[in-house]
Amino acid sequence: MNLSFIIPTLNEERTLLSNLIFLKKIRKYLNAELIIVDGGSHDSTVNIAKTLSCNVYISEPSRSKQFNLGAKHASGNHLVFLHADTILDNDAIDHLKKIKKNTQWGFFSIKIKSNNFKYKILSSLINIRSRLFNYATGDQVIIVENSFFHRVKGFKEIYLMEDVELSNRIKKLSNPSLIKGLAITSPRRWEKYGFFKTILLMRFLRILYFLGVNDRFLASIYK
Repeated sequence: MNLSFIIPTLNEERTLLSNLIFLKKIRKYLNAELIIVDGGSHDSTVNIAKTLSCNVYISEPSRSKQFNLGAKHASGNHLVFLHADTILDNDAIDHLKKIKKNTQWGFFSIKIKSNNFKYKILSSLINIRSRLFNYATGDQVIIVENSFFHRVKGFKEIYLMEDVELSNRIKKLSNPSLIKGLAITSPRRWEKYGFFKTILLMRFLRILYFLGVNDRFLASIYK
């Protein structure tokens, strides 16, 4: 088993249903292990998850804890931390199949799934930022070699910014690989809360995080 996909969920019934073809494809084409860690859904998320994988676990609703629990049960050489509303294009899947065993960590360029020009600009800016500063957010699908992940003690169990914290910590030990292909993610948060409002909120939260503001408080604002 070369790849273990770890997917945290919370009331993702519709998202899992819309991504069924993709999830079945990566399981079959990549011979990948699918691990789904649910945070206490009230819909049919867990039932749908069980049709995809026998590796379904229940956790408290914290993405960092869900990822860590999934990683604890993973047998793949590389751990692929995949958000429920994100898929990979065919190029990304092909390159994942050929990932080298000595690749310690990496991520993909992002594409926000919308034809609206503002989302294309936002995707480009996120990708430029990642190349300049060598870090990724979770929507870019962070991949970490299994033993390396456990050696650095996994995600810090915080309620927000777990992806940024991990990236900033492990890039000091190893430069990331930018894996060819695209992580295609949903624009749902921007659409629900407003495009510019969401961007400003995320920037504000990032500043507060780096100033040391309590992560549980930040998560309450983010929700």
